[in-house]
Amino acid sequence: MTPFGKPPGEFGTVSPAMSFDKATKDSPFLSFTAAEFHKRGSQHRRDLSNKTAVQRLLKDKTLDGTRIGLPVQHAVLTSTQQINPEVLGDRVALKFAHGWSAKGVMLLERTGPETYFDHMALREWTLEDIRQRQQGVAGKFARKQPAWIVEDFLNGAQPGAVPYDYKFYTFQGQIAMVAQVDRNSSPPRVAMLDGQLRPLAEGRDYRLKRKDLQPGVALVPRSAVMLSRWAIELSKMTDAPFVRVDLYDGDTGPVFGEFTFSSGAEHRRTLSHSTAMIDTLDSLFDEAQASLEADAPGPSHGWSALLQAADPAALSSYPEISLAEYQRYAYFLHNQGSLGGYRLARAQHEVAAEAELPEVTQSLVAAHRAAGRRVKAQNKTAPLVLRHAARKAYHRLRKR
Repeated sequence: MTPFGKPPGEFGTVSPAMSFDKATKDSPFLSFTAAEFHKRGSQHRRDLSNKTAVQRLLKDKTLDGTRIGLPVQHAVLTSTQQINPEVLGDRVALKFAHGWSAKGVMLLERTGPETYFDHMALREWTLEDIRQRQQGVAGKFARKQPAWIVEDFLNGAQPGAVPYDYKFYTFQGQIAMVAQVDRNSSPPRVAMLDGQLRPLAEGRDYRLKRKDLQPGVALVPRSAVMLSRWAIELSKMTDAPFVRVDLYDGDTGPVFGEFTFSSGAEHRRTLSHSTAMIDTLDSLFDEAQASLEADAPGPSHGWSALLQAADPAALSSYPEISLAEYQRYAYFLHNQGSLGGYRLARAQHEVAAEAELPEVTQSLVAAHRAAGRRVKAQNKTAPLVLRHAARKAYHRLRKR
């Protein structure tokens, strides 16, 4: 199984047991993320990880005249007492500046003079509740000078009030895989996509710690072309063999989230990858390391190679499915309706029928279809799993 091609066999076929036991010390990729988790390897990486400074670095960056979306930062606070109704307004994202894994993130919508509904926690807080909780988060990062960012609460293209987070695992321009995180539920729903934006299989390619994460339905992002293109280009801004570029599929296009050099999900094993997947990531890590040392572009594969070889102007103007149509079919697919994937594939084919990049269209259509097949396979196997569990329970009861 590689992140660049179609998984072997059809979705839903029984796969042999996969190994998930590769130790961190035996993996260049895992060793790097573990080291970065404890201390950034360079000042440049520290600058890129700074949620306020990075906006200044990116505000003038363009791809063929197109800028990456950046959430408007309305204020940077240094004390929880500065959190007040005037600062929060009616709808805002409040983020602890030094947090990770969404720690200290509140997506707030005003419900009263000093009450707010938090779409992350699915709870209503008073102003004092918000201050106390943010103070508690700051206490967990005592070595950092406390700061809070007040910025736009984005609207996404996928179902739910909280926009989906698409985390691109990139190796100096090569997309290896993408983690799709849906924080509209608790715990968050996660689906993994390969380097072709086709769904990977939980249990075969990756595992989730169910206490912290639950399986989600893979949705190929509406702005897949430009999201991928930005992930590729932004990864080349770094001095690291690996960076996870976190982006949002906003309702008006790609929006930057953050650079992540120390993926906490892998480090804390809330998300684990099969040995075969780690071997692939290690290979890409070594290629990226070699390209940095040689100060020359490394090899690219699959979707990443296709985008880097395409005409930049044609990519910037590549047509997208209308927001209303995408949301209609994505909602259906999100709710385990495999037909939604096939409808998205057809819509992608129709909207890009006259586009200059037929290979890009073919790849996206295939990704949408694969998402539909993945859901169809899951729906077929779920009753089998339940029957198997029922048989085990029955036999245990008989032995009593």
